[in-house]
Amino acid sequence: MKTQSLTPVGQSIVIRLALAGAAVCGLAFATPASARESRDIVINIGKDGDLLEQLIELDQDGIDEMRAEIAAARADVAEAIADIEEAREEVKGVPGARIILRIAFASARAGASTAVDEALGEARVEIDRAESELRAADVSAEERDETQGAIEALREELDALEVVLNDLLDALQA
Repeated sequence: MKTQSLTPVGQSIVIRLALAGAAVCGLAFATPASARESRDIVINIGKDGDLLEQLIELDQDGIDEMRAEIAAARADVAEAIADIEEAREEVKGVPGARIILRIAFASARAGASTAVDEALGEARVEIDRAESELRAADVSAEERDETQGAIEALREELDALEVVLNDLLDALQA
């Protein structure tokens, strides 16, 4: 079995999730305390309707690569959280800056919270659809087991990504 990166031709559910996370980071860093470069966290899982096909093509190396990409995205989000805390520290003692920072963070959180929730929900629907389609797919038992493992790995990684994205939203709230 060959390794294939999960890169779509079109926009996927998880791309929208990643863009929502990037938007949160972008808005959070559009503060007076921030002159840092913006972060782009993009994880491509598959365009609508072809996730199963891509998961079938994955071997263990591909699954490991997918996990590494999502782990890198989680690390970027954790770094963004640290930057948010640093921005809070930088504005202490600057007249009016604290309220501007709070407004920027509240704006970022409001829009991103809904986007993250929707994207996570849609990503889970796509994963469930792929799993359902796997039951009827014309693949060997070995391939079915391997693909089911990829689906489970994807769910685990999505859950872990959700945790850090929620931590990011919480950091924006404080």
